[in-house]
Amino acid sequence: MQTILIAHSLYPPHVIGGAEISTQILAQTLEPSYDVKVITVGGHKEGDVQTDTVNGIEISRLPFNNRYWIGDTTRQTSTSDKVLWRIQDIFNARQYRHIKQFLMVQRPALIHTQNIPGLSLAIWKAAFELNIPVVHTLRDFSLIEPIAITAYSKFYRQISKYYSRRVSSVIGISEHVLKKHTDLGFFEHASKHIIHNIVERDDPVQHFDTDKRVRHHQPLHIGYFGQLTEVKGVHYLIEAVKQLDEQIVRKLYIHGDGPLLHSLQELAESDSRIIFVGKIDKKEINSQMKKMDLTIVPSTWDEPFGRVIIESYQAGTPVYASKVGGIPEILLDAETFSFTAHRADAIRESILHYYGLSEAKKNELMLQCCEHSLSFNEDYLLTRHAIIYEKLIGGGR
Repeated sequence: MQTILIAHSLYPPHVIGGAEISTQILAQTLEPSYDVKVITVGGHKEGDVQTDTVNGIEISRLPFNNRYWIGDTTRQTSTSDKVLWRIQDIFNARQYRHIKQFLMVQRPALIHTQNIPGLSLAIWKAAFELNIPVVHTLRDFSLIEPIAITAYSKFYRQISKYYSRRVSSVIGISEHVLKKHTDLGFFEHASKHIIHNIVERDDPVQHFDTDKRVRHHQPLHIGYFGQLTEVKGVHYLIEAVKQLDEQIVRKLYIHGDGPLLHSLQELAESDSRIIFVGKIDKKEINSQMKKMDLTIVPSTWDEPFGRVIIESYQAGTPVYASKVGGIPEILLDAETFSFTAHRADAIRESILHYYGLSEAKKNELMLQCCEHSLSFNEDYLLTRHAIIYEKLIGGGR
């Protein structure tokens, strides 16, 4: 059985966002068909590579070999610390030595990198020198703009573009994120592919049965699920709901936490229909989504994918979302279910569109959501990756 080495900045139980979840899903999906191992960065500053096992997969954790560990979410980090960390991470010589030694021992058939901060661009160089083909998945824009400092990002972009020539195949989780990189000259020698993220189902049996019942001629329950940050556009959603009569919207449930919590609470203060639920456990997301008539995704930035959309579809709950980034690619119908970002009135019109649907159409839409979610499954993920892997394994770069 061929060994596939998956590389990512962090790996569970250390999770910051969706990239860690998607990387774990990929590893576990591949594991029955390949000998899957994971290399990541641990919380120890010096010493040897530490090994443990997560769900039967061997995880090798390098020392972080930098000013701090990016997995430490409790650390208060100054801007200067972040910049110095990033400078050292461009090509971390210590990580290069660790990684190359590790690869010489393990000799995987292929390396599949995800996000690489902490591992640094050194991992691509080490693999190239050992003639190990590299597949890279673009999960965000960190190769283009790692931090919000223009001068540094421009400098880093040129170096990461240069090292990307050592990558054999590149995968975008959306056409949008792939095109954004290739238009800038990244991955010049790589074959290009699009493989959307998938979302694990609570129920492994895939069917369309649901205990969800649509409400008709009743005020709506609307859900938001995500971080409370500026780029998520939650304030536009709140403004849209405040513009609608209580006969249209009964409740807006805002699930999540973040730095804008208090300012959003102040914005919503005069409207008792707007409920701040707080951050909920991953296991509760599906049941909470089932209680909603629709989910709104009001993002204002170029979302690479939009995991919450598929999660909502799994619950049978329709989604209306901003027309940004890769979001339109995964909606049921982008023409019908997307709206212009940065506009409360556009969100209001989307809510009214759903409210005005017939009961039969709402029931049909619920089933369409469930069916569409099945496209983002483990079989799809395994098949698409296996095609790429098999072309590279045995053929070197």
